[in-house]
Formats: sequence, structure tokens, C-alpha cells
Amino acid sequence: MKIKHFRWLSFVLAAALLFTGCGLGKENSSDISTNSSVKSSQTTTVPTNSSEIIIDTPDISSEEVSGNKEKGKFPLFSNQIDYSKGENIPQEEEYLSYLAMLKFRHEFKDMINHKSEVAAVRLVKLGVFDKTKNFYPDKTLTVIEFFKYLFITAGLDIKNKDDAALIELAKSSKLIEDDDFKDFNHELTNQELAYLVDKAVADRSNTGQFAMMISDFSSVSDKMKRSVLQVVGLGILECNGKFQPKKATTRAVVADALYRLVNTGYRVVLPYELGESYNEDTDILLVKSEYIENPGGIQLGLSSGYNKQDITFDLFGKRPIDRVEFYKWRTIETKKGKYNFGTFYNDLEAHKLGSTVISCVDISANLNWNPDFAMSNIPEFYEQDITNKATRTAAKQFLYSFVQEMMKAVYGDVILSIDYELDWQQRLSGVSEAHRSRAAIFADWYVEACNVAREAAKAVGAADRLKLMVIYNNVTDHHKLGIKENEWMKKLGQASDYIGIDSYQFPQDKSDPSITLQNIRFLINNYSYGKPVMMVENGLVAKWDETEKNKTTGLSTLQEQAKYFQNLFREFQFALERGDFINKNLSGFLIWQLMDTTEVGALGLLDIKGIEKPSVKTVQEGFKSIEKQRQFNPSVLTKVTDATYGADIKVESGTTYEKLTYITRNWNGKENGTFRIKLKNPGTVFITVNGDNHYVIDRMADIHEIPIKDALKKGNNVIDIYFGSEKTPFEQSVLKVLLH
Repeated sequence: MKIKHFRWLSFVLAAALLFTGCGLGKENSSDISTNSSVKSSQTTTVPTNSSEIIIDTPDISSEEVSGNKEKGKFPLFSNQIDYSKGENIPQEEEYLSYLAMLKFRHEFKDMINHKSEVAAVRLVKLGVFDKTKNFYPDKTLTVIEFFKYLFITAGLDIKNKDDAALIELAKSSKLIEDDDFKDFNHELTNQELAYLVDKAVADRSNTGQFAMMISDFSSVSDKMKRSVLQVVGLGILECNGKFQPKKATTRAVVADALYRLVNTGYRVVLPYELGESYNEDTDILLVKSEYIENPGGIQLGLSSGYNKQDITFDLFGKRPIDRVEFYKWRTIETKKGKYNFGTFYNDLEAHKLGSTVISCVDISANLNWNPDFAMSNIPEFYEQDITNKATRTAAKQFLYSFVQEMMKAVYGDVILSIDYELDWQQRLSGVSEAHRSRAAIFADWYVEACNVAREAAKAVGAADRLKLMVIYNNVTDHHKLGIKENEWMKKLGQASDYIGIDSYQFPQDKSDPSITLQNIRFLINNYSYGKPVMMVENGLVAKWDETEKNKTTGLSTLQEQAKYFQNLFREFQFALERGDFINKNLSGFLIWQLMDTTEVGALGLLDIKGIEKPSVKTVQEGFKSIEKQRQFNPSVLTKVTDATYGADIKVESGTTYEKLTYITRNWNGKENGTFRIKLKNPGTVFITVNGDNHYVIDRMADIHEIPIKDALKKGNNVIDIYFGSEKTPFEQSVLKVLLH
């Protein structure tokens, strides 16, 4: 059923109208083996035949939601999450100053870069909190103060109501019972916050499983245990450790909770989902989780330096996408008519770590068009002009063979850029007649090349796996002339599946991301033609010698590089949360690059020896800040099934895949701590232990043993198991999982 698309404020208005009232046997070891039968849980799946995916949280049934009338009259907030791309984008927007927009964001001096900054600011706009110089995020609040905030959030009119009237409203609307609170002026505790929020939100099922992730759950008051599990299970309150139920809560925690009520996309992705497989008497659980691509999600990745995806995974966990390789016509056709394509090794390495591949093949750029270019991409034995009949014929023959060899070697799941960085390589950034003439010539060639590439992929049965991307460099004076003066870009956009951009423009303050964001916005709103847009390259040079300035960026310190990424992801948060350009068409953002390639330093997050720069931490935090939100996570969980007796795994791409989650509830720390996985077919395995510890074996094998003892903790442990292969998509069968 197609559900109407709501923006975040609409959820509040909708809520104001809604006045409606965990089987596995006991295991003796950590060994889960194959069996002929597989037990399935009851699940709700996501429709995949629509561009809009708007569903309830996967394990919430409509029957349970409609059965919540016993909660009383208080407005129940919905759990529906909008996974669509968003509204139609504007067209022909002027190149606005994004920097000017940032100056008047808010006045909370104590909330800059605070994890609850977005929630606090949005709730001020809603009228929940007052607009003041400081927000005081760590300050506590009373029960009666929280009533006021919750009533306003729910759209209830509380003007001119004193404390006694507010208490009476809470009772009459069944938000509280007569004996819930004896003192309404005492500090609100975490468990009381959970209790009150639970009364205002529709229920979900299978919440008993989340007691495992709350180490002090036994200290929660009996009356409030169910509520704590509900709000944690709905992703409204974050907890992956201690809940501290009787500790006074803070304004920051309350802001997040209230904002997640009205904006369900802001709710957090949970560490695990067990569905019907959960059994509180079982020490070992193993489930299979199925994911599809989130149309409104953001795929965050890096350029891993051709084949260093294992380092990327170790630092940043599973990446849905990876920038991989540069292929050049002149280096492949070294003798006329003879091609040496090689093994496509680096693309295969990216697939081993579960990432969708972005690669490029350079064909037409030459020194006649761009004398500053290092070397022509056209082989020397052809006329250095793509309009030359013989050269063009040879270029198309090469491209046809290249695509076929690549798709056969990698099988599919490839985003390919033909003639990478066109503004730089083709010298198309100016506004002279020569620039315009080259732009028209290139557009005709590009459209023809795209047709050739698609025909080649179709001939080897990979038509649905090859996606083509055109890539621009920054926003140029040519682009700013407007759509009518750039008809050639329309040809490029319509011929492509993705629009890409490399952005290295900065204001005087090099830690300021405003021009990066403005370049994305301008490109989407003028030249994307409804196609998804990816930032394919972005970053800052950081010198270890902090006295040496880089000629291009002027950046001199590692701290400025880290600050740039911190500011960038902060702005992402605001753009996402207000339904701005990012969650409409920006489908990916890749950082250039993982590691420096020179001794003096470069754009890498690591130096040439692999030593981490401060920017590693800010990028890690930035990735988490986006991916923990359900609406913007690159994938949507659609189904959970019991995998106790083995599992068949399918991986379609970096965002559409299946994984296993292994939970041990009583790890005593005495065992060897080795994780052993047996597969039916050779493949790779990479795992994440308790969220932040990553291990990878990127060799193709049918048995993998990974020592993970250092990442395990006594008691409960959550181990996510991902699978890779050189060729994607693929199918795999997991025969045995053993922690010993």
C-alpha cells in the first residue's frame, strides 16, 4: 500500500489527530551447524517494485499498532519511516551563497557540534524549546517541565495552563495513572522518560530481545521495564550498554527523544534484530538479516587506494561503495588492435569486501585539447582527435571490448565513468567559443560511447549491472551560465545513470565546507535531471610539515583537515533533517582518499606509512552520525529469519545483501576466542564485533578462522558476519558457525 509522503513537521500534525488510545533450544556450546530444515520467523517485508518505500519498522505489525487503544487518549506518534528520495527538486537555481545560509542557523553557543544539536534546533523551530543564547544540554529537568515539552510536541494547546492543569491533562489523556508520580517537581529520570515516551508512541513487537543490550536492565523498576524496552526497540532512546534508569535525564537526551517522535527517520538503527528467533533461555542465537537499498539513503565511502579495502573496513566498517580504478585506452592498447586488459584485480578486491565498485575508463582526453594534461589517453598511433573517423571507430571498438571483459571478470555491480573529470581533462570550464565548441563535441562523443558500453554489457548478459556516470569538476563559470546555455550537459545527464562531481573548492577558511555543499546543491538543482548524484572525490590536503602550504588548497595543518570533515558532516545533518537537497538526490559521498601516496603528505586520512591522521576520528564519527539514522542509512532491513540450522546468503550489491548476526549471551572470557565459519563455496568473510571492532579475511576460501578474543566482552556479544566474493552478485551457503 502506498502511504502518503510526510515531511517531519507533518508527522506532528498527523500525531495530533491520532487520539487512539521472543524458539531455539538451550545450546551447550557455541556451535551452530547445518540442518536440512530452516526455521523462519514471522516478518514484514518491504515492497521493492516502487520508487517510494514507506513502511513501518520491519517488526511492527499493523495489527499491534491498531490495538494500542488501551494506552488511552494521548496522541500516538506513528512509527512509519519515509524511505523515499523526497520531493521534486527545483530547476535552474542560481549559484547561491551557502555560506550566507549558515551564519544564521541558531544561537545555541553550547550546541555547536553537539550530538543533539539538530534535534534541539528543530524543536526550537517547532516551538517546543525557547530560542535562547544557550541550550544547556547537560541540565536536568522536572517531570512537569517534560509534560510541557511533550504536549507541545504532540500539537496540544497548553496556553494559559498552570501546573495543576497540565497534570490533570496528563491524567485525563491517560499519559499517566494516578499513582505514577507523587512529586511532579522532582528531576525526571531516564526510566521515567522512557515510561512517558512509551505512552505517546505506537508499540512494536519482540522488544524482550533488547534486554540483552542493557547491562543494568535488572535495576529498572518493574513498572517501567516494558517501556524501556519499547523506546529502545523503537530507536527513540539510544542504549548499547548501561541505561542508568534512575539517573536524572538531560535536556539533550529529551531533545533527541522528542525529535525522534515527530521525525521517525531520525530514529536510530539498532545493533541487532532477532525477530521471532529470540528466546530468553537461549545462550547462542544466529539470524539472517536481509537488506535492500534505501532510495533516500546516503552511501558513504572512500577511495581505498585501488586495493586497500581491508584497511578501510578495519577503520570504518562495511562500506556500501568504493572508488577503485582508472583505466586508460593508451595503456591497454599498446599495439594497434591488441588489448591487454589484465585481471581487473582491484575491482575484484572491492567486491571481496562487499562494496559496489566505481571505476573509470579514460578515452578521449588529449594534449591538443588540454596541453596541461600529463599524457593523452588516445594511443599514439591514432590521430589525437576523437572527431577523427578512424580514431572514433577505434575508440568505440576498444570501449566495447573493455566493457565486455570487465563485466565478465567482475560479473556486474559496477558504476563506470567514461572519460573521468571532464571539465579538467577536456578543458570545458571556460565560457569562450572554443570551450563551448569542445563541450558540444564531447557531449556527442559521450552519448555515443554510452550507447556502445550498454550494447557491450547487454551482449554478455550484464545490462542491468552496468551503470554509467558522468563526472564534473566543481562548479565552473560555464555551469553558472544556466541551463539554456548548457544544453550539452542535458545530453550528458540523460545518457548517464548517475551524475558525479569532484569538488575541491574552498573559501578562505579551508575547514569551511560551504562551497562543497553549494556545489552539490547547484549541480543537483540544475544538471542532475532526476538522476542520483554522487560526490566522487572530496577532501583536503594535510601536510605533516605544518609550515608548508599546499599550492591548490592552501591548507597547512592536520587539524584543519579534521575540522573540515567535522564541519562537513555537521552540515550534512542539517541538510538532511530539513529535507534539503542531500536526501533528495545525493545518493553517495566518497572521500578522496584513504592513504597518502607521498612522503610529505596529501589528501589521505592516513599517511604513507599508514599512521592515522586526526581526520580518521572525525570521519568515523561523521559516518556513524548519518548511518545510525534509519531514514539515511544506505540499506533498509526487510526481513529476519532464524539461521540456527544454516543459511543461504545472497549479495546483490553494496546496499542490497544478506548477512548473519551471531549473539552469544554468556561469554565467560576463558575460551580461545576464535570465530570459525565454514562455507559451501570459496568466498570472503568480514565481521564486526560489538559495533566497533572489525576483522577481515579477504582471501577466497571455504573455511575461515578469525581470532576475535580482544574484541569480546564478558556477557553479551553481537557479531555481524558479512560475505564477499570476487564477482558480485553471488550466492553462498553457510554450513557452520563456531565461536570457541
